[in-house]
Amino acid sequence: MGRLFTAVILIGLMLITFCGCSLSNYGQLKSNPEVTQTFKNYKILPDTKYYYWGTFGQPVAIVGINSNYTLNSKVWVPIDPESKDFRTLINKVSLQGTGNIAHPWGFTILDNAGNDVGVWYSAIRAAAVKIDANGQIVNLSPIRTATIGDQAP
Repeated sequence: MGRLFTAVILIGLMLITFCGCSLSNYGQLKSNPEVTQTFKNYKILPDTKYYYWGTFGQPVAIVGINSNYTLNSKVWVPIDPESKDFRTLINKVSLQGTGNIAHPWGFTILDNAGNDVGVWYSAIRAAAVKIDANGQIVNLSPIRTATIGDQAP
């Protein structure tokens, strides 16, 4: 009985260590009301490339990626922020919450060290954010989750 208990504890500690290491390369989204206003006012950030996730008719999220990083994903579609389509996409994302409890919010995208990677605008408030050592964003995937309440900084 004592050996079994010790073995279970050791396996548990190994799993915790392994999970901690595997998550260390992941960044996060940080709620930012200023980003919300930036998108609602159609403000274009300098040195930023914009992309959207989903179809043009039903975009899920819009991101602006700092020029120090490269979004390495075929599912994000580049969009010219000077185009009429950019405003149309923002308007469509802004309508995501109409009649629902989850309205779109703005977020700052952070890498695993807390560095500012870019901005995010969507009713989806969680994402997998993985950036390699070369500044390549190798995973930026919305995670379908809704949060009720007001946006907190």
